[in-house]
Amino acid sequence: MTYVEKPPHVHETRMRHISDEDLLAALGAATVAETRHWRRPKPLWDLGRDDVAAADALIGQEVDFLDRSRGRSRLYGFHYLRWMMPLVSAYARTGDPVYAKEWDRLFTRWYDTRDQVEGDWPGLDVVWYSLGVWARSMHVNAALAVFAEEPALGDGCWTRMLKTVIGGARWAAEEHDTFRHGNWQFVCACELLHAATLYPELPEAASWAEVARARVFDHLERDVRADGGHHERSPGYHVMVLESLQRAVALDPRIGEHPKVAAMHAWLAALEAPGGWVPHLQDSGVVWPAELLAKGPKVAVPDGSCLLPASAYAVMRGAGRYAVVNYGPYVGHELEPHSHHAALDFVLADRDGPLAWEAGGPPSYDDPGYYDWYQATRGHNTLLVPGQDYTEDRRAELDLFVTGEHADVFAGHHHGYAQRHDRRIVFVHDEPSYWLVTDTIDAEAIWQLHGLEPWRPHGSGHVSGRLLVVPSAPPDEILHGNGPARIPDQRTRTAEYGEIHLLGLRRRDGRFTVAIVPFHGEPPEVSVTESRVTIDGTTDTFTAYGWSRGESSQHWGGDE
Repeated sequence: MTYVEKPPHVHETRMRHISDEDLLAALGAATVAETRHWRRPKPLWDLGRDDVAAADALIGQEVDFLDRSRGRSRLYGFHYLRWMMPLVSAYARTGDPVYAKEWDRLFTRWYDTRDQVEGDWPGLDVVWYSLGVWARSMHVNAALAVFAEEPALGDGCWTRMLKTVIGGARWAAEEHDTFRHGNWQFVCACELLHAATLYPELPEAASWAEVARARVFDHLERDVRADGGHHERSPGYHVMVLESLQRAVALDPRIGEHPKVAAMHAWLAALEAPGGWVPHLQDSGVVWPAELLAKGPKVAVPDGSCLLPASAYAVMRGAGRYAVVNYGPYVGHELEPHSHHAALDFVLADRDGPLAWEAGGPPSYDDPGYYDWYQATRGHNTLLVPGQDYTEDRRAELDLFVTGEHADVFAGHHHGYAQRHDRRIVFVHDEPSYWLVTDTIDAEAIWQLHGLEPWRPHGSGHVSGRLLVVPSAPPDEILHGNGPARIPDQRTRTAEYGEIHLLGLRRRDGRFTVAIVPFHGEPPEVSVTESRVTIDGTTDTFTAYGWSRGESSQHWGGDE
């Protein structure tokens, strides 16, 4: 058997089945009642904004904790018990004992059946693994604090909750005695420090804290990139880690003195779009970072374009418009990589929201489209080479990044296909503002861009929403398609799934020069050649190394 984490080390009496006598002895208490006088500090955990209706929906619900039909990954997530937390927040809001009683019923049922659950990931226990131990510790500690003085939650459930947290912490301290890359260990170590702080009377609490601090500092040094980005290059997992890290900093301010803590906050700020969100890069959801950034150290928010060189993202920002270009590597993971099969892909937006979008992260890793849409090249704004598999070792590289008064320029290449793909993106700030994208590959290829509305012809180009795309020459074939993606709504600060729509331009020679022009109202009149872009009578001229418009010009290196 190959194990995802360490070989099993769940001690039957110290972790899995702690007796009441051993629990009370460890806590230095004579009775269960003594343990219910909740200690300070209370858990550093936001109960969230679950509404009471979500808790009411759980009342009397019959739950099969062994149901493997939930899905391979969803079964693991179900045992995090996050879905039970509306009961905690509803009780905190109303004081109604019905919510405590319902928590008692469901948690007791979970505890008494947890040893029987079986998952479909070979070598990974559903209950005793890092993310499960981390999540349950957060949720159960919050419930312990909220229900401490409520008689409707019985002593039997109370002791089961304590045993879950303490047994999990004992497991985590043994599991994470050495450094291991990835978000699993990082968040689990932060929560281990939390548990050590909440239960200082436990004989092993000091050793838990020692292990936890060592791993947190390991991850700041070795798992956070020099530009502040988490190793996996996913904003969603970056936020998951950063939220746990903020709790660790609150418990031990010395951790907050590490320069990578501020850098992690600055990384999010650098990626923030004008609408207040960070795009769903790699296996991420759309992130709304304002509240998280407000809880951390004050960091400068870039007012222009910038490079995140260690994470390999280029951010173009100006004139109320925004782009992020991915030129990074495929990154491994404890179980399955969260990297997508695309490089030199990009998303575009302005103050009103996304303009060109991508598949992003799935609603679940059990989603039938996870591999052939969300992770696949076809769900991204880059070249697709028909008939070729995209290799993980794509060796993507940055060739040029220049920011200037009039324009920003990104150039890069990758080897995800048998032939090298080169891409240059020029972002012209001056109005009329737009992006000019030039691609070359020695193969038949499809140039892909996904808009928020179905594409319709306009002159020699195509329109989707507030975006006009005009190629320099007619393609050999025009392709259309669609697929799901989270789309941010800046009014509600949510990102529900909607449809994005493919414009595919196929060319046998693999050569593309395409202007992408945002607009409001009616689309402009645009003509494009390999060296000129004219928008409503304003003409820009391009060379390999420069741009000019009337008396304005910009040079970005090389020889004319």
